[in-house]
Amino acid sequence: MYQVTIEESSILDKFFRRNKPFEEKIKNEIYENINRVIEEKAYKIKTVKGYKYEGKTIYEYKIPLNKTFACRVAYIFQEEKIIVFFMSLTIIKSEFTKLIVGVPGVSKV
Repeated sequence: MYQVTIEESSILDKFFRRNKPFEEKIKNEIYENINRVIEEKAYKIKTVKGYKYEGKTIYEYKIPLNKTFACRVAYIFQEEKIIVFFMSLTIIKSEFTKLIVGVPGVSKV
């Protein structure tokens, strides 16, 4: 089981300010379920092809929050930790990838 960290960044601060009603639910979903998703539903996790964050492979998956609202979360593995560094309400993968390109620390492979 990996230790889970949601990175402190202006990008995530802005995301949570804009989505205040869902902040606690999103954080709980990540902290409580990301390890289970990795172990039991690995087919839901995809890599962000062609890009790395701080030299590490980027993984992403969708979190359904209710019947009409979902977000995508991007993370990396760093030793025994999962570090979540980006979230977006953009759930179409190709559009989500375009947004990740603008995150500081993301580089093209």
